[in-house]
Amino acid sequence: MLNHMERPRLHGLLLVCIAVLAGCSAAPTGVAPADAAPPIAAAQSVAASSPAKMYQVDPAASTLHILVYRGGPMARLGHNHVVSSQNLQGRVWQGAALEDAGFEITVPVNELVVDDNAARAAEGEDFPANISEDAKQGTKANMLRETLLDGARYPEIRITSVRIQGDAKAPVVIAALRIRDQTRQVTVPVTLQTTDGGLRVTGGFEIKQSDFGITPLSIAMGALLVVDTVKIKFSLLATGSHF
Repeated sequence: MLNHMERPRLHGLLLVCIAVLAGCSAAPTGVAPADAAPPIAAAQSVAASSPAKMYQVDPAASTLHILVYRGGPMARLGHNHVVSSQNLQGRVWQGAALEDAGFEITVPVNELVVDDNAARAAEGEDFPANISEDAKQGTKANMLRETLLDGARYPEIRITSVRIQGDAKAPVVIAALRIRDQTRQVTVPVTLQTTDGGLRVTGGFEIKQSDFGITPLSIAMGALLVVDTVKIKFSLLATGSHF
């Protein structure tokens, strides 16, 4: 493995991850239209306008995995990577109707974990446990720099529901994803499961780095590169309901 190639390969990924966060459409929103409610304000108004059962996300029982893949003729010289969050924060609410449900989730940027052994094992044979601790820490330090995620200025990634489509068997969440000072709209199919005193929300979707204005890393005229498509998988357990 070429460790000196490992660190830059994730640079593009963490500008589009989320980390909270079936197909996904991602389109730059830049400046919101004048008649459009801000996503967070819209979500809060939904929660406040109707009786809602509220849940808090349990960080210890929730996971977020961002999968980035190597590509190119020399892909064997690189690694696939898992970037994960082990401290998701936020809340989920349920109303009388599906469209009255929603969520707001934050991902602490400076606590993102690169290539956690358990996370790699959970994602299967494409993610063998062969990444050194020095390589992991070096990659994380690079990704938190001012030119990338800039964790010092932007310590959180936030995803907030805007509306929910479909039905209870196959709900689709339209959400606003904010990374650094940019917001994108994403479409996220989810599965909802009521548990004893809580709610489990799971889903998986894909985004393209290029949809966020990011050019994936390419070395030696594409001989070794980061695949544009990033896979995101999550499982949230929200508990502690009240009215």
